[in-house]
Amino acid sequence: MIKSIKISNVETGYNGFFRIDILKYQHTLYEGGWSETVSRELFGRGQAVVVLMYDLSKELVILIEQCRAGALRHAQEAGKSEQAWLLEPVAGMIDFEETPEQAGIREAQEEAGIALDSLEYICQYYPSPGGCDEVLHVYASAIDATLLPEFSGLAEEHEDIKIVKVPFSDAKARLRSGQFNVSSTIIALQWLFYQKLAK
Repeated sequence: MIKSIKISNVETGYNGFFRIDILKYQHTLYEGGWSETVSRELFGRGQAVVVLMYDLSKELVILIEQCRAGALRHAQEAGKSEQAWLLEPVAGMIDFEETPEQAGIREAQEEAGIALDSLEYICQYYPSPGGCDEVLHVYASAIDATLLPEFSGLAEEHEDIKIVKVPFSDAKARLRSGQFNVSSTIIALQWLFYQKLAK
């Protein structure tokens, strides 16, 4: 089977901090022929980078904690405001004409106050391809955790970030018991414990 698509129309429904496009398209069917015209709203996030930092000598995973807009409503509905603060690796959008690696090094400086020289590639993936075009490029970097500040973030981007150092044993136990709730955190930690450090 030859897989093909035909995009017949793209209309911008909203263009602000993020973008929403309305797409009309057709795609080939497994049993032959073409689908009917499909209309979908597409949340335009673009491409982002994730950097998992870890300290091998001290057996620490470095995550950042901050209040996230995507978790606000669920936290409010649950009556547990603290649930809006999520634990994640350093992450951010890739700027125009910036490589994922350059963006990861920049984000580590902005969000964790540390200068990185290089990154190790983990993977790239679509976090929500049913309605969002975002691609996450995931990397890792071994660091010296003593170089990290307690708090960080750019005031002009309304970032209020706490640096969280999690012992390997605790992070692995929380991963196995399903306590992490951000996909990039789960994927990056699975790579660290079951690929990078696997014996």
